[in-house]
Amino acid sequence: MVATTAVALVLTLTSCGGTSAAPEQSTTSASASASPSADPATKLRAWADAGGTDTLGVLMKGLKQVDKDSDPVDLAALQTSCAQLTADIEAAAEEDPMPDETLAKRWKLALDHLGKSASACTVGAASEDQASFDLMAAEMSIGTDHLNAVVKRVGEITGS
Repeated sequence: MVATTAVALVLTLTSCGGTSAAPEQSTTSASASASPSADPATKLRAWADAGGTDTLGVLMKGLKQVDKDSDPVDLAALQTSCAQLTADIEAAAEEDPMPDETLAKRWKLALDHLGKSASACTVGAASEDQASFDLMAAEMSIGTDHLNAVVKRVGEITGS
């Protein structure tokens, strides 16, 4: 249930302002979409339209699946969903950087903490190690707080 708080925000964001292409299908980078002299809101809208909202949606889908596999606990499914979330987070970290400096810091923190959470989850599900699950929950809480802030601000700026 850790991921549930951010799901509603991202579902609203992705249904209103996202593109239909999957992140890996986006052919226009955010930096190419906005001119160098564009204001920060325009640059962030370009980032969102060039796959940023799709990436947020992929992460939220992964978080929702981890949440589902956690209650009631299904260790095999949880190991799979956490491994997929780890891959999605790694892919998100390789995409175009968020053009807003403040949000970029929050985005990095979200990805870092969610990545640690997903890794700890994978280990915990494989070994039934309670310490790994405790780390998963702590990191997930911090990561979703940062992610919620990013999603909220992107939604405000893009009008989603």
